[in-house]
Amino acid sequence: MLELLQPFLQSKAGSVIGSIVFAVLVLVVTFLLAKLVNRVMRRLVDRHRKTNSGAATVLGFARYIAVAAVYFAGVMVVVYSIPLLSSAVRTLLTAGGVIAVVAGLAAQEALGSVVSGMMILAFKPFRMGDVVRYIDNDISGVIEEITLHHTAIRTWENKRVIIPNSKMNSAIIENADYADSKVCVFMQIGITYESNVEMAKKLLAEEILQQPDFLDVRTPEQKAAGAPPVQVVLLELADSSVILRASLWAKDNSTAFGLKCKVLENIKKTYEQNGIDIAYPHLVVMQK
Repeated sequence: MLELLQPFLQSKAGSVIGSIVFAVLVLVVTFLLAKLVNRVMRRLVDRHRKTNSGAATVLGFARYIAVAAVYFAGVMVVVYSIPLLSSAVRTLLTAGGVIAVVAGLAAQEALGSVVSGMMILAFKPFRMGDVVRYIDNDISGVIEEITLHHTAIRTWENKRVIIPNSKMNSAIIENADYADSKVCVFMQIGITYESNVEMAKKLLAEEILQQPDFLDVRTPEQKAAGAPPVQVVLLELADSSVILRASLWAKDNSTAFGLKCKVLENIKKTYEQNGIDIAYPHLVVMQK
């Protein structure tokens, strides 16, 4: 059988068909290998993400480099296995100066995003899983992915905002998890002027202390000096209300949001039971 195929393969038509078959096989192997590499590295990323490890960001970025390298290697093997494509590539490389200038201008933004992605990876202003706010456009959410070209932010509405790395690298980013994930949320409540301010402050502090998610951030020195665990202050004497502000500390941003909602719900009931009125606008119509 091989003796019969050998003359055919040595012919011009057989050589072309053999090159095409080889190229198809290489492309299939390349696709399967890239898929395997992508799956293995994605599992590694998910494993490190569960432990809140910074390695997840590095592996997530490296995943795209590895997959791109596999595809590039496969394409190069195909190109150099086909004489016509190989000669065309050599011709292009001969005129490489002009092509490099044109390609550089065309891919300037894309290359800028790749370099910016590497800078994000090196300096770590944020990493996968961090709660951030893109201040320029007031976009808040969780860093879900950092690729070669862009950063994906999952918003609180479970939508994805795709921002090029070049913009993320130059923008002002508010990171709630940078160095310290503890969050302080200010909660303001307006009560009427007729209400007992001291009692309102006391009840609000007690309600916050009852919440299991509240975090006591006092230092040992502050505790020894008798500093209160919850700070409730009279913030403002407004036109129609007395504004109280409480500081709610929690371990992270999502916990702080839930803590604030729970305190608001409970303090309304507590104030109603103790004769403290929450202020709201009134309109008085005088008839002559």
